[in-house]
Amino acid sequence: MTNEEVRRFFHQTAINIHGNHLLREPQREGYQAILDHYMSGGGPSYIQMPVGCGKTGLMGLSPFGIAEGRILIVAPNLIVRDTIVAELDISSSDNFYFKRNVFVPSDGPFVSVLKPGANIHDCDNAHIIVSNIQQFVGSNNRWYERLDPDYFKMILVDEGHHNVAETWRRLFEYFQNAKVVSFTATPIRSDGKRVEGEKIYSYTYTRAMLMGFISPIDAVYVAPEEVSFTAEGTTRTIPLAEVVQMREHDWFSKGIALSDECNRHIVQASIKQLAEAKRHGTPRQIIASACSIRHAIQVLALYHEYGLKAEILHSNLPADERARVEAALRQGIADVIVQVQMLGEGYDLGTLSVAAVFRPYRSLSPYIQFVGRVLRLANPYAGGSVANKVYVVSHVGMNDERWWADFRNFDKDDQDLFAEILQGTEGVVDPTEVSPRLTLRPFMRVLNETVEKYVQQTYLTEIDDRMVSEFMETIRRSGFDPLEFGLTEDMVRMRLELSAVAQQETSTFSAPVQPQRRKEALRMRAARDARSIADVVINRLELRHAGRDLIAKYPGRGPHNAAILITLAQRAQNEVMGVGTGERENASIEQFEAALEASADIADRLTSAVKGKLGRK
Repeated sequence: MTNEEVRRFFHQTAINIHGNHLLREPQREGYQAILDHYMSGGGPSYIQMPVGCGKTGLMGLSPFGIAEGRILIVAPNLIVRDTIVAELDISSSDNFYFKRNVFVPSDGPFVSVLKPGANIHDCDNAHIIVSNIQQFVGSNNRWYERLDPDYFKMILVDEGHHNVAETWRRLFEYFQNAKVVSFTATPIRSDGKRVEGEKIYSYTYTRAMLMGFISPIDAVYVAPEEVSFTAEGTTRTIPLAEVVQMREHDWFSKGIALSDECNRHIVQASIKQLAEAKRHGTPRQIIASACSIRHAIQVLALYHEYGLKAEILHSNLPADERARVEAALRQGIADVIVQVQMLGEGYDLGTLSVAAVFRPYRSLSPYIQFVGRVLRLANPYAGGSVANKVYVVSHVGMNDERWWADFRNFDKDDQDLFAEILQGTEGVVDPTEVSPRLTLRPFMRVLNETVEKYVQQTYLTEIDDRMVSEFMETIRRSGFDPLEFGLTEDMVRMRLELSAVAQQETSTFSAPVQPQRRKEALRMRAARDARSIADVVINRLELRHAGRDLIAKYPGRGPHNAAILITLAQRAQNEVMGVGTGERENASIEQFEAALEASADIADRLTSAVKGKLGRK
């Protein structure tokens, strides 16, 4: 198939877009914006719209009447790529074009995927090529060698806030004559750089919530009356007002994040909101974000203490274990998924209804990406009703409240403001903090905090005439007269204002923990902490996990460095607990707590001992 044949298909196929009420408002309006932009000779552009508003469908519409040849759709990862392919697959009766009455596909558009085993013939036989960006990584990328610079006439970029990265720039420069449209929920990256191109259309979070395309959301914060902590040998007790001041320091916000005491209160708050979400009968789940794998295990154990079925997901898991965890989540077997920078862009699961934040975010963009995981509708047929209400739960001491405030202002068009807000890079911490790869000793430790209330804030708090008018106009454009249903602007305003309480205090949840569950959770943490101790020693001594440096020094302890050090760490834990090898089943809660408390000291002692064995100074 030549590019001319592809062009004729996209220009001559009769499609039903305008007045098609099976398409969503942002799909119809977004398509018109793309058409107008390129009919007037426009250059690279981007569309801003929240998750759940029909972005993949809009990408499927974009080439019609516009593209002069073959289309390349580029996704940031395999999850997004496979979602796009599934929705645009005309071999399926559930494909977007047929389901939304755009047209009945017969001779296209055919879709091919750039993946292992794909070749140039797959590309030649397709109107649309879908790829994840990794297929174009590297200076000797084979697709650049096989594809002429004029091969693609249009490039559509999903999760377009990545498009300023060097890999994407090379892609645009190679196919420099292609029309480029990026699609994103966050048009500015965490480093402050803008998405490349001109913004030609945006659909606000407010409109999306009012129209029932995404879930209405509240933020719930653990707000302690006072916090007692120790840092650099000094112990202090400070009230809430001072917590709000101290949270501006990265060492303080991260100390809050890594504290067992504060984590427990976030867990309790998230469990309360999960129960609230479940009141409407739809299955609901919690997604939690942790700072590190060790921290995720700490959070996981707390959920286990309260009897929830929790799973952990991080990049170090074997592929089969990751598949098992994701299956448990999708099948509703798991109540909670604790993840470390996983399940990000493109992950679509409507039952995720509580976003529990256990880490201090350093910029708005990744915060919105995480919160976006719970914005998809659990009950698509209920639209913007309370049955789809979702929550983001955090702790005021982590300073994520600032991103919630900015998120609520995100619909405003003052992008210069957001260029300032989003300056800085994700993950920057106070220079006084030692790398966690080299120590298990926290810079700050929370000893106790008193929590008597949660603070709850609603996203839709400012109901103005513009919002009401837009809501009514949207109904009219859908072919209905609101008055025929007895719906007036005053009634709409009253209904919106009822759910627009800016801020309120709510009661806490602090159910007792079964002692047996606590012991089991602590035992799991101790076992996993032995691995963390081993990792620290390996990093300090610059060894390889699979290396064999220690086999001769510790015969019979294991087949490689990591296994040997885990065994040594477990033995050191047993000594702290006062139990012998194989006797942990007899240990108490207090003994396991003592072992966890001693982790940093064990890592120090083990480092010194191994260094001596290796003959190092």
